[in-house]
Amino acid sequence: MKPVSRRTLDWIYSVLLLAVVLLSWGYVIYASTVAARRQLSKEYPDILGMNL
Repeated sequence: MKPVSRRTLDWIYSVLLLAVVLLSWGYVIYASTVAARRQLSKEYPDILGMNL
């Protein structure tokens, strides 16, 4: 195998870190939305109707 330059490794690590950060933020936003909808449906069952 051909050796990989330091600059290429830095770029790969940066892209992987960015992907992990974006996925984790996506999960946090999704979980917050699900929790908020669940809480709203408990407090106000008639507003959201049968859309859940």
